Amino acid sequence: MNSETRITVLGGRGFIGSHLVPHLHRLGYDCRSPERQDESIWTGPLGHVIYAIGLTADFRSKPLETVESHVCVLHRLIQAADLQSITYLSSTRVYVGGTDTSENASLQVNPSEPGDLYSLSKLMGESLCLHCGRQGMKVARLSNVVGLREDPDSFVDQLLEEGRRTGKVVFRSRLECKKDYVFIDDAVDLLARIAVSSESGIYNVAGGEGIENAEIASALAADMGFEVSVAPDALAWGFAPIDISKVKARFGFSPRGFRDYFPAFLRSYRNKKGI
Repeated sequence: MNSETRITVLGGRGFIGSHLVPHLHRLGYDCRSPERQDESIWTGPLGHVIYAIGLTADFRSKPLETVESHVCVLHRLIQAADLQSITYLSSTRVYVGGTDTSENASLQVNPSEPGDLYSLSKLMGESLCLHCGRQGMKVARLSNVVGLREDPDSFVDQLLEEGRRTGKVVFRSRLECKKDYVFIDDAVDLLARIAVSSESGIYNVAGGEGIENAEIASALAADMGFEVSVAPDALAWGFAPIDISKVKARFGFSPRGFRDYFPAFLRSYRNKKGI
């Protein structure tokens, strides 16, 4: 029975954790989400741990806190906690600059680049999990997750917040630029399956397709009524589509297409914000 399987979500108040915890409860798991200051983390059995602690948009201004969250707390957990497995939430941002987005790809990082602190700290956490000597250690590299969140700390949510406040959205990257997106419901469902599986290793949790800014711009204009423009000095960048063949084969993962969930997401956003 699911109720006999304990899952502890660390970082349950964050965006991913706040969607993951109720999903696990719906599946019938004995799911707990203690605060970081809760000493039972170090004394009681945790079962399968999903490590969702981390910083996102503010990592550049908080480098020490970033490393503390992505590496130091994890180190103590591996060393001292009573646990069955860990699923460490990382990011597909580690593939930036490369063309191979499979889980065994060699990656490019530069410690001289301030933006690479995030990837370097996540990769340190990944490596610590995979080589600490414990069994059942898993890494989930999450793509750009689309879902309702409290803080606009993602590209799509920043655009929506700008449009909500001003009625206008200015793209500061070109319309032909592409990113991979995955819907929150698909992401948490796959994370739950990874967490309780006997598997180990790295898994991409992504949509598997590149979505152009142009498609997002069209939806914001048509569905939200925002006036959309592109900045004259808009940047050009490109991310290779994320390879999800491994999770398709191991877990039968079949994420919804962007065009299938994005209109419903925008409707939910309108209702939440009273637009």
